[in-house]
Amino acid sequence: MSRQISIMGDSISTYEGYNPQGYVIYYREDVLYENEIDSVNDTWWKQVIDGLGGELCVNNSFSGSLVSGIYDPSACSAVRCSALHGEQAPDIILIYIGSSDCGNSIDIGLDAPQDIKTFYGAYRTMLKQLKANYPKAKIVCGTLLIGKLKDFNDPPNDRFIKETSRYNDAIKLAVEEEGCLLADLALNCERYETLDYCHPTKNGHELMAKLWLKCLNSINL
Repeated sequence: MSRQISIMGDSISTYEGYNPQGYVIYYREDVLYENEIDSVNDTWWKQVIDGLGGELCVNNSFSGSLVSGIYDPSACSAVRCSALHGEQAPDIILIYIGSSDCGNSIDIGLDAPQDIKTFYGAYRTMLKQLKANYPKAKIVCGTLLIGKLKDFNDPPNDRFIKETSRYNDAIKLAVEEEGCLLADLALNCERYETLDYCHPTKNGHELMAKLWLKCLNSINL
């Protein structure tokens, strides 16, 4: 039986028809066309699942969601962290979320590991709940990448690089503290193609999938 793989994410990992009912979706028909995405097979997560020889369990991705916060769409909420299974529990959970926290300048809060209004506290809370709910699953957390505009190789803003690095450092610390697995996608500072600096085009998804699979091949899954 193929391994069941679930996704925890935000708008970057949504796709019409593949997320739980009632979730806000970014990649709808009009957006897919603009980003030259022909099918779900062009998304980073579907390419990674196929590359691992697995099957999608649940794609728990909600457009605009943060890791932090006290509301149900927050990735640290009990609702989100208990909705990554279908008829079967996931064998692997891939997490790529935090861009909205960074974009909204949410306090990182390294001194507040239980405060879900901070990024670090919320990320650790998310991991704790996922471990409790899916004790047999291998949980892999991806560091955040920086986007670039299609056909325009502009250098990223130094301040944004530093800010993203701070959130990535918090992700790495949370992963270490909770005994989960790290996919350091941002290690070589590669940038994925977008139309808006955030949401990947078809080429952007392809690069993300390549980086994920490179990292996952070095992890004992």
